[in-house]
Amino acid sequence: MRFVFITVAKELKRRFNDPGGLLSAVLVPFAVGFLMASVMGGGGGPSIKAALMVSDLDDSFVSQGLLSALGQDQVAEMISVEKVAQEDGDRRINKGEGAAHLVIPKGFGDAWLNREAVNLHLTVNPAENIAPRLIREMLEAFLDLGDYLHKVFGAELNIISRSLQTGQSDISVSDLSGGIADKVSGFAGFVFPPVLSVEDVTAQTTGLNVSMPLLMFPGILLMTAFFSANGQSSNFWAEKEKGTLARWVASPNAFFSFWIAQWFTAMILTALVAAPIMLLGFFYLGISFEKYFAALAWLALTGPILFALLTLIQVLAPSRKAGGMISTLVMFPLLMAGGSFFPVETMPDVIAAAADYTPNGRVLEPMKGYFIGEYGVTGLFADLWPILAVAVLLLLLAGRLSARKTLA
Repeated sequence: MRFVFITVAKELKRRFNDPGGLLSAVLVPFAVGFLMASVMGGGGGPSIKAALMVSDLDDSFVSQGLLSALGQDQVAEMISVEKVAQEDGDRRINKGEGAAHLVIPKGFGDAWLNREAVNLHLTVNPAENIAPRLIREMLEAFLDLGDYLHKVFGAELNIISRSLQTGQSDISVSDLSGGIADKVSGFAGFVFPPVLSVEDVTAQTTGLNVSMPLLMFPGILLMTAFFSANGQSSNFWAEKEKGTLARWVASPNAFFSFWIAQWFTAMILTALVAAPIMLLGFFYLGISFEKYFAALAWLALTGPILFALLTLIQVLAPSRKAGGMISTLVMFPLLMAGGSFFPVETMPDVIAAAADYTPNGRVLEPMKGYFIGEYGVTGLFADLWPILAVAVLLLLLAGRLSARKTLA
């Protein structure tokens, strides 16, 4: 075992002498994960609001009602309303501040009550795309709502309009409220209780709320393991070119210990490059840190299957350059199909079905289930032995072929 420890120390020293390779194994997956999470939605940051500036030149109860509707409940979560003078609003929207500037003209309330044409002047910020569209669609929805109010409560609105035009305040409150009550009771049977009821019967898993970044997180970790394994897989050519591999082949115990050392080195390097990204991911996604060391142990124990696969490719290659090229060409399709670039849940059915037969897909899915709370530590390590068995077979095959190739 002393030779194994010495070889592991030597391999780690060799990798640390190439800090660029180790940093790329950490930074490239981190950059890919950050960009994809930013595009597909983050994990719990503040929601973006559309900033709407409003100049109310009418100042009627109708215009005030519109502004109150924009500041209520779910609408207020999407649109923030700020009342400004018209000149100030024009100046700010021309400077690119806010998403839009709405001017409610004088006489808007009377025109709406009398069902007369009136223009609402909306100036949008051309530098923004989604927020102005949201504001425009929300205003159109409120205008449609106003049309329905006229169709249902037209008589009552006419009473209010005539009162405002004549300046009289002797509206019969009993007649007005009675008319409204009669119409409300007419359709109350369709609304209270609703004719249709909807019940969500989707099975809910315990643990975290499943989000797109959470589904991508295990794939990012497997990407770090793949980059680390790809860098280490070229050790076969380094030892062969220096002539040390031929001397180890002549000594069966040394040759066997060499490949055991490579296995342990792959485990250590996988844990080293994955640990910082896993730590950041746990903070960002709010995963319980009770799962940190179990997940890291799973990745360290199963990561060598990627090293074994890429090493076999290097051994079968005719040259070091060809081996590096072929292993890279194999690695990226596996990353794509195995769920590192896109979660398996978003893939077409054919590719999603094939993901479970890729080495990284077999490692990724149990870890994903562990993160989202489908099962505990026992369920995570239930598939460990088949993965280790395949990894051992691949490495034994690579060792046997490397011995023949060295002696040829």
